Amino acid sequence: MLTFFEISTLEMWPDMMFAAIDARGYDMTPKEKNNKFVSLLYVVYIFVTTFFIMNLFISVIVERFNNEIKKRQGSDNFSQE
Repeated sequence: MLTFFEISTLEMWPDMMFAAIDARGYDMTPKEKNNKFVSLLYVVYIFVTTFFIMNLFISVIVERFNNEIKKRQGSDNFSQE
């Protein structure tokens, strides 16, 4: 979970990605560029988490902005009907 959190915050993710690419197995020495498809997994994970988190922040900002506009116009006292 810590690794996923570090990758999603974009903190030193290339080092982890290169270590994962070079990994071969338990009690085996790393081999350079052993599994290149792992890099695709990292890039896809970064895009998904970054866009998801960015959408959350943007939705909160837009919601707050709309609430302030309603308060200033006085339309927040009206019901849906």
